[in-house]
Amino acid sequence: MEKIVNCRAISALASLLLVPQTTWAQQTEGGKKPELVQAVKSITGTRESLAITYPEGVTITLKFQGTQRLPFATGEAKVERKRGTTEIEIELDEVKPASLFGGDYNTYVLWTVSPEGHTVNAGEFIVRGNRAKLNVTTTLETFGMFITAEPHYLVPYPSRFVVMENTRPTHKLGGVVSTSQIKYREAEGVYNFEKETLAKSAEAKTEVRTDIAQARTAVQLAERAGAAKFAADELSRAKEQLLKAEQGAAMGTGVGTQMTQGKEIVRLAFEAQKLAEERSFQAALDAERKANADEAARLEKNIQEAQTEAEKARLLAEQRKLQFEMEERARRASEEAKAQAERDAQAALLAKRQAEEAAAKSAADADAARMAKAQADAAALAAQQQAEAAKRQAEEASNKMQAALSKVVETRRTARGIILNLPDILFEFGKANLKPETREVLAKVSGILMVASGYHLSVEGHTDNVGSDEFNQKLSESRAQSVLDYLFKAGVPGDIMVTKGLGESQPRSSNDSAKGRQENRRVEIVIEDKEGDMKL
Repeated sequence: MEKIVNCRAISALASLLLVPQTTWAQQTEGGKKPELVQAVKSITGTRESLAITYPEGVTITLKFQGTQRLPFATGEAKVERKRGTTEIEIELDEVKPASLFGGDYNTYVLWTVSPEGHTVNAGEFIVRGNRAKLNVTTTLETFGMFITAEPHYLVPYPSRFVVMENTRPTHKLGGVVSTSQIKYREAEGVYNFEKETLAKSAEAKTEVRTDIAQARTAVQLAERAGAAKFAADELSRAKEQLLKAEQGAAMGTGVGTQMTQGKEIVRLAFEAQKLAEERSFQAALDAERKANADEAARLEKNIQEAQTEAEKARLLAEQRKLQFEMEERARRASEEAKAQAERDAQAALLAKRQAEEAAAKSAADADAARMAKAQADAAALAAQQQAEAAKRQAEEASNKMQAALSKVVETRRTARGIILNLPDILFEFGKANLKPETREVLAKVSGILMVASGYHLSVEGHTDNVGSDEFNQKLSESRAQSVLDYLFKAGVPGDIMVTKGLGESQPRSSNDSAKGRQENRRVEIVIEDKEGDMKL
């Protein structure tokens, strides 16, 4: 159930989420806090959004106003919350195509931002002339909204090109509607552009479809993330589909076909980009572990032979410090590899354009362009061979991690990530207390999790439909919190974990049978990708 949260408390929580954190062990070791270091890429900036709490059963009308990037744009949203779902209907006017920004930008995306500062890609606007519409829903009760220009419709985080933001409601409701300022983070990705604002740009006269352009940009972003080396097969599939789509568009394929092809190519390319980022980090981490294998073995041996608890605690702290340092060096190496891949991709793109211009000018230059292409193909083949070797190593490491988890607890893969299932039998009946066998399972799980990085843990409690909604909600929240508390005490960093109590809202099986109800009473630990950079 959504709750209205004090603005000052929200800002504090958002700040905690956005500030680099050390591990619990590092914060306590020796009573001193070391320099803050992240194991993920630094956040480029934060913004504030006006959050509104929408009451049940009332239609609220609010305006959208353009920023300096789209200063003349206006919009109106009608928002109604009913039966736990918030329906949003938005109409925009005086809108200009996002592709006019140039570079990587192609489309507009609506974002919702929760009181905790979590942003969700709510949907893509299609510009028809100078107008656009979008009808979407959200489970949030209190949230802000804004619109950004983006490279493609699947982006997981908003870019810094915010073009429109929601304002306060246009009418009074006797204090029923409350507002607050909440912070959210902007995308870590840096996109190319040619214009900062479209104030002087002309409006479109007809519908603007950018499906193939989005696909093309998604492929380029994957290449810039190192997919040619670390996700060659996935990138190849996306590029093959892109070539077919571009050939079809040149021959006049219909808008519907282009839309379907474009969205599928974006999906393929985005998956290649994520895999490249994951595998690049894993390769760097494997190299660090190999380079530090002797030191790790020494610490493990000394821990086993420790004569006192104090000595064992000191050695465990050293072990955690070594692991953190390896992950930090691996992150830096991965980021440098990504930066180099981006430089190489940009250089290759520039070389391709120059070659095309030269070929258009003269036949002699065309010979030089063909030679450059042959060299590029040879380099691409060599890179593909390297990527295949890296792919095998990365897949082996990932399979080992999942295999280790599967020996401890039931696991399954979903679009959200890896889900670990803790059944009802691990808790005392009708209570949130952990049974001894539960603690044993969680101890093993935490040990495996502490050798991974780049993820968020969402600990989610579920119940069957027996009992009141209020009781089930509280029980699901309490059980999830019990699991989180144990993981934290076992050494899993608290700043990467959140809990959710989902009550009876998401059953796995039918509640019509005792077996189904038992399957629905559970706690799930969802290992979610953090900023597209989950490493196993």
